[in-house]
Amino acid sequence: MTPAEYSALEHPRLSHPARTLYCLQLRRIWLEHQPRVINYPVLGRALAVVDPGDPSGFSFQVNARQLTGLLDELVMAGLLECEQSGEHYHQQTFRLPLLEEETSSPLPQRPFPMHLHWRPDDALPALARLCGVIDCSYGEEELGEFIAYWLGRPEVFENQHQWMLKFVRAIKTRRYIRRPPAESGAQGYQQARPPVAESGPSRRAQEMIEEAKRLTQQKEQDDVQ
Repeated sequence: MTPAEYSALEHPRLSHPARTLYCLQLRRIWLEHQPRVINYPVLGRALAVVDPGDPSGFSFQVNARQLTGLLDELVMAGLLECEQSGEHYHQQTFRLPLLEEETSSPLPQRPFPMHLHWRPDDALPALARLCGVIDCSYGEEELGEFIAYWLGRPEVFENQHQWMLKFVRAIKTRRYIRRPPAESGAQGYQQARPPVAESGPSRRAQEMIEEAKRLTQQKEQDDVQ
């Protein structure tokens, strides 16, 4: 959580339900890269407190009008940016401007399990370069396979940085997997070049030939004498 968020959340005129709505729901949606759309039924269920002893079944719940009031509080505090549609915010996209600030606190990012709407963020290119992947572009097939794999492991919780690191490694493994040598002369990652055929005897061989000729001529001269 950024220092700016802490400061805004400490404002005395901000109600506890509004703080809860921001910290436990809106912020989670943002950090988990889920669709950033205000959904009144989802937010209402998130704030409701179940109480079997109460005739209504809840000890605390909010209606649409009250939910709009809580969102108004967050907008006034600068924690939320959202265009109001008439008298409500339902189905409107939102931003959390203070969360987007570059200055961050020492607290680590919140871990979460993989979900269908996960996407890498803008830090992916820099992270990919650190891992030796120059081209970090990816297709829906690569992303879909990654998400599908980790959806089958709901016990794994990672923060956004760790999920992106896993994704970069998956891309690297997929693209740079070592293949067995083919008959065409491929060896590993490179194409093997055939050895260059020598056009004649080496320099050392030529010297030995010349020396043999000299000794032969010298022997012939000695025989004549």
